[in-house]
Amino acid sequence: KTHLQASNTRTNYAGHVRRGREWLASHFESSTVSETRRDDIFQGSLVPLLTTAEISADNDVYEDLAFKDAFENVPNKCSDKALALYMSLKGFHENLSKTTVESIRSAFKKMWELSDGDTYRGKWHFNEVKQRWEGNPADSADIYDVLSSIKHKASAEGGDRTHSMAMTKDYMDRAFRWHQAACPLDIALQMIEKVMNGARPSDICLDLEMRTKLTRHLEQVTFASNGWTLWTRCDPARLWSMRDLTCIGSKCTPYFEIFLANRKGWQKKVDKGQWEADLRSNHYKIYPRPDAPACDSFFWTMIWIKWLEIFHYGRTLLPNDFLFPAMSANGVMHPGQPISHDTVQKWINESTTGAGIRGNFSTHCFRRGGAQYWFMFAPVGQRWTLAKVRWWGGWADGEHRDTLVRYLLDELHAYETDYSDALSPISRGADASLAGEHALTRPASTEELRMVHASVAADVNSLRNDMRSLTSCASRTTTPPYTTQPVRGAPTTAERPLSPRPIVSPMPTMALSTSSTSRRPRVPTTASSSQKLPTPGLVIPRVPVAHPNGTSSPKNKSWKEIVEHWLVGDRDRGLTTPLKDWPKEWYQGANRRFASKYHQRATIALEFINQYESNEARFLAAYPEAELGHTQLLKAVNMARAARGDRISRNK
Repeated sequence: KTHLQASNTRTNYAGHVRRGREWLASHFESSTVSETRRDDIFQGSLVPLLTTAEISADNDVYEDLAFKDAFENVPNKCSDKALALYMSLKGFHENLSKTTVESIRSAFKKMWELSDGDTYRGKWHFNEVKQRWEGNPADSADIYDVLSSIKHKASAEGGDRTHSMAMTKDYMDRAFRWHQAACPLDIALQMIEKVMNGARPSDICLDLEMRTKLTRHLEQVTFASNGWTLWTRCDPARLWSMRDLTCIGSKCTPYFEIFLANRKGWQKKVDKGQWEADLRSNHYKIYPRPDAPACDSFFWTMIWIKWLEIFHYGRTLLPNDFLFPAMSANGVMHPGQPISHDTVQKWINESTTGAGIRGNFSTHCFRRGGAQYWFMFAPVGQRWTLAKVRWWGGWADGEHRDTLVRYLLDELHAYETDYSDALSPISRGADASLAGEHALTRPASTEELRMVHASVAADVNSLRNDMRSLTSCASRTTTPPYTTQPVRGAPTTAERPLSPRPIVSPMPTMALSTSSTSRRPRVPTTASSSQKLPTPGLVIPRVPVAHPNGTSSPKNKSWKEIVEHWLVGDRDRGLTTPLKDWPKEWYQGANRRFASKYHQRATIALEFINQYESNEARFLAAYPEAELGHTQLLKAVNMARAARGDRISRNK
């Protein structure tokens, strides 16, 4: 079963099944359900597609005792009705897309297919001979009716137009300028440069507030440049760890190689026996792009790694450390926990809003934007063929045509049939060649040259008038005008790149050039606040523990993880020293932000170890709240300690 589907698919399907079971269980919290509640559930969910007779029949099914077990691994006679009800709720009342509803159906279908050999495969029916239900409930007529209704609803509303807009090259540049204005990233570059030139990190005047701000913007810029370059969405990108990245280079062609282990399409290649091709698929060589600072994945990845190593961990990154770790509210990085989808979406919303970019952008926007740029909008001579686009994006050779059409050809067709500039004196002729490429390579016409000459002549005349006015004013003043000599070698505003930045050496050590120091903001010489930085590398992992496949441990296991962190530690998540061995200075003084979490973990762990002598059965009998998670358990333990006189409550 492990190898039937890709890891991400299994994770998504498990989530759909879990949420479906939680929804079904929520209606059976007591032994009986009120008539009003039953009417709300059935009539409110299935009115768009069921007749009165069908609703009455479904009410009879709902009263069946087997209904509450409809979503178990082995289906029963109510499973198809329950799934139809759940899909209707999601599609009509929660207004989820037809793609999401189809995914819900696929998740339950796969679960039932694997439950008992061939028994629950094929059309759902009742076997009169064996007196049992056979086939798959997800293949019943009710399910197909629901799917058809949801598709019609989507079509009537103009189709599913909730897909993400593309993050174009222009949008990337605008978002990057917003990041630079909100938090000059050159300050971080100077700090890294100083440390690599021999300074100690403790000698750099950097307080917690500034470090957190710089970290947040650096991580966003690095993530965006990687997503746009590698055409990734959140889920694949969040799984990058240092074991997937290899730094290679020479003086002429520095690059690093990234391996996307769970990239779309890898399972199909393996299934087809393409072992030779699979040796190189999903491996991407990333080179510097100094001409496009907002999209320079090589540069920002190297800077981001150094920033984590110097100013957060105080060590080199380990193979299990995530390239984009989660950051807690107090500014502490969790190397063993990847960023969440919600965090990435929040970043995208923040940067697009700040840059004044309108539209609906999801974590898919970088994949769409990068693919469209290299296929249609890159400079002439640099555009990619469809074969190269398919390989780089991880699309299989037999990928459904709608996928590539959605990413590339729909946008291209819209561009080439856009006649909004029909009245322009100079036509771009977008429909005469691929993306109007001929307009960039054809010779200039006489009319175009005439318009250029008129524009230049107007600018020259305006400049002459300005000079006459300036000369007239200067001749009337009594104080001789003074002139300011330009700084020798300083670039003019027009000559400056989108963002000045130091030169990165070819090798992964990234020795930063000092040639551009004079052009960058100065590192503050004094701390802007009294907040001192915590000791590098300290972290108390979050619970429930997040796993690399995107899932988390069950809440009822949180207390066990806390005890493990107290006694053993967790190297994979950065806790190299068990909490029981932490000296006081690690959670006091500059590290006091760890104090609350440390004492909470100590309270639970010591209650289990000392009060109940590490007896799990006795501990769980005394604290059934452990099943609800560590937060409820902590409250119960504190109440018990207060009752014993071991804890004195503070007067509030």
